[in-house]
Amino acid sequence: MKKLFLLLLLILVSFTFGFKVTFIVYVPKNTPENSNIYISGNFNNWSVNDENFKLIKKEKYFILETDLSGIIKFVITRGSTDTTEVIEKYRIARVSKDNIQIIAKVKRWKDLIGKIELIEDFYSPELNNRRNIIIYLPPGYEKNSKNYPVLYLHDGQNLFDKKTSFVGIEWEVDETLDRMISNNEIEPLIVVGIYNNADRLSEYSPWYDDEHKQGGKGDKYLEFIVKTLRPFIDENYRTISDKNYIGGSSMGGLISLYAISKYPDVFSGAIVMSPSLFFGNNKIFDFVEKNPPINSKIYLYVGGKESENKLFLQEVIDMKELLENLNVNVKYSFDPEGVHNETFWAKRFPEAIKWILEGTN
Repeated sequence: MKKLFLLLLLILVSFTFGFKVTFIVYVPKNTPENSNIYISGNFNNWSVNDENFKLIKKEKYFILETDLSGIIKFVITRGSTDTTEVIEKYRIARVSKDNIQIIAKVKRWKDLIGKIELIEDFYSPELNNRRNIIIYLPPGYEKNSKNYPVLYLHDGQNLFDKKTSFVGIEWEVDETLDRMISNNEIEPLIVVGIYNNADRLSEYSPWYDDEHKQGGKGDKYLEFIVKTLRPFIDENYRTISDKNYIGGSSMGGLISLYAISKYPDVFSGAIVMSPSLFFGNNKIFDFVEKNPPINSKIYLYVGGKESENKLFLQEVIDMKELLENLNVNVKYSFDPEGVHNETFWAKRFPEAIKWILEGTN
């Protein structure tokens, strides 16, 4: 009976006074200097600037020692609801003993991220079909009157959200740009993601492919971008009308290379990832040779494990050499372990966008 009483007393004391808890919080590099960092949770009525839960700044992290108990739910904040971390709901932990250490790494702040807008069922008179257009607006867009360059990317559903991505892997374009813009690695820009559809293979190639029995709508698709979509973007968003870029991967890489060659007066640069140069019976080689985009920049990437057929890699190398011989400003990037998927394209995107934008002010 005495042991039971002591146990109940210990539990009562624990819930009354709590256990010792240490919060260690790491914040992203773009966190404004001299920021105050707070813990907001179910233990302080979700106050966003509770001085009792203000962390102390150390060299590489922020720290707070306090007493808590039970199931705790919390988020990290810089002192207001507008400056909380970007998180799906909240963090959760169980505190049931002394000397608990809770480590939290903030990836992004709500006020330091770009905005995503979705335009559904955007009509293309050139193709007589509809598709979604997803738009990334850089951090600060709504708070200033600046104009921005525009990057048009194919396969729009694969860019920002793994839930809409074809294979459940995204390019992480918004996270990457938020970080790079906030760190002053690149100038802010608008991204226009163009969703694909069931006619993807045909729309992403101007030539019919004998093996796949598809292709041939690429010119109409680019007319849609140049004559319908781009004017809409320029009219409704603050763009720099003569600073447009285009990019994509696989078939999206093929149509991007074709676009920069056909419309050098529209696009200043192209991101060409793992291009399917074989599609359309390799006619892209002849077209580029006859229409070299000599005043544009091309970022060309390929991985060493994209296909069991080594011809895929060799064709990209051949294209690199052709572009160089034509005096096109091309940056070639190769990953010997690179596979043909979004993981490796996302990995190369920071280098690609930084290089494309450099020296184009």
